[in-house]
Amino acid sequence: MNALITVLSRVPMPLLYGLAACLRVLAFNIIGYRRKVIDKNLRIMFPDAPESERKRIRRDFQRYFSEAAIETLKGFSMSEEELRQRVTVENPELLAPYIEKQQSMLILTLHQTNIEWLVGRICLALPCPVAGVYKPLHNEKMDRLVKAGRARFGKPVPMKQVAREVLRQRKSFRAMLLAADQSPISREKRFWHPFFGVPAPFYYGPQTIAEAGQSVVVFVHPRRISRGHYSIRWEILAEPPHENGGTDILERFIDACERSAREQPETWWLSNKKWKKPKPWEEEISQQA
Repeated sequence: MNALITVLSRVPMPLLYGLAACLRVLAFNIIGYRRKVIDKNLRIMFPDAPESERKRIRRDFQRYFSEAAIETLKGFSMSEEELRQRVTVENPELLAPYIEKQQSMLILTLHQTNIEWLVGRICLALPCPVAGVYKPLHNEKMDRLVKAGRARFGKPVPMKQVAREVLRQRKSFRAMLLAADQSPISREKRFWHPFFGVPAPFYYGPQTIAEAGQSVVVFVHPRRISRGHYSIRWEILAEPPHENGGTDILERFIDACERSAREQPETWWLSNKKWKKPKPWEEEISQQA
């Protein structure tokens, strides 16, 4: 598998996009990958939009998602220089004061555009170690591949080791990177909050990590500019000191996620099962959201 990935990563981009087109037809037109989930999400997100507009967003998502999946292969051999050219930073000056003071940062984002290139570019944009939090995949071979790709520019950290990582480096100049918009599994503690007007579950991680590390909280807005080209925009969500036991950072994060997804919905991962039915013990909490 590693040898195949290495070979494919060196294939010219035009040929890879041809492969992406084949993948899109197979996954979405023939297999119908998560068609019901995508349509449900779009009805929740844009209940008043005409059906033709939702179909356009779905069609564009299927194309962009397939291209991003294939672009990920290129990331295994892409140079720093090319990654900087393909993913630009719109407002680098926003973080300059915190970098000058060597203030630790918690970087939050969502699963939008090409998440693998995005992670790599964020690591290159910061002059300090960046620990990227990830949830290990069940497939060990695929998990090793993802870790190898992200380890090129940063340090992948499994979710179970986050607390230890925060405590170990809480007094050093470092950043932690977390994409926390996906739904937690039911056995995990979940924060219910309106998302596009409908209660949805979120991880508590952004709040607890920010409080533990007393970090500046930065949100990353990703954008697709054109095929194979993206941009990121920083937004400051909160500055320390953070009081323990709150939900203010979580609420600001969720608001930023919604604004980002609204701005370019076809690049958000619409195939994710974001809106789930609460478990019996969560019904009262979800209704209050």
